[in-house]
Amino acid sequence: VLQLGFGVLSAMDISDRAEHVLKALRDGPNSYITAALGEQHRLDVVYLASQKSREDVSLVMRIGSRLPLFHSAIGRAILVGMNDEERTRVFSMAQAQGADVEEEGRKQLRAAEAEFADKGFCSAYGTWRSDVNGIAVPIYSLAGARIYGLNVGGPSFRVKRRQLESVYAELLTQAAESLSTHR
Repeated sequence: VLQLGFGVLSAMDISDRAEHVLKALRDGPNSYITAALGEQHRLDVVYLASQKSREDVSLVMRIGSRLPLFHSAIGRAILVGMNDEERTRVFSMAQAQGADVEEEGRKQLRAAEAEFADKGFCSAYGTWRSDVNGIAVPIYSLAGARIYGLNVGGPSFRVKRRQLESVYAELLTQAAESLSTHR
């Protein structure tokens, strides 16, 4: 029975499985939170699924929206989750855009690894956009072959660092656990 259940879950698309998780995160204590699932594409993260906040004034990120891999919480979480071979590929793409791009990417990776080791998540407080705060964690596909990022965030005037770290970090970690298998 367990083998059959695992086979069925493996075949399901991650964005479909993530829908209820994203809604639960979005419906947490801060009505300004937007939750999303993304995947690395070149030097960007592309959103595969998103749940917009319940407020009229919100961070609106749709499926297909792109964020920078090195300067967003979700991008940093994906970098942390990658193996060395995947990172080598990413930094080759960065090098092709210039030594300064590669150097900045490596600097962001080192900071993300230290933060993840210390706190269990990656953050971006005004680094992607000055008016947006967010935190993210990596997720591993059921087969372990793909790395995704799961994030929560919103407008910095309503989504504060303290609440992200004291309330949402645990919720985000639990959500990632429910969607991941470990390598």
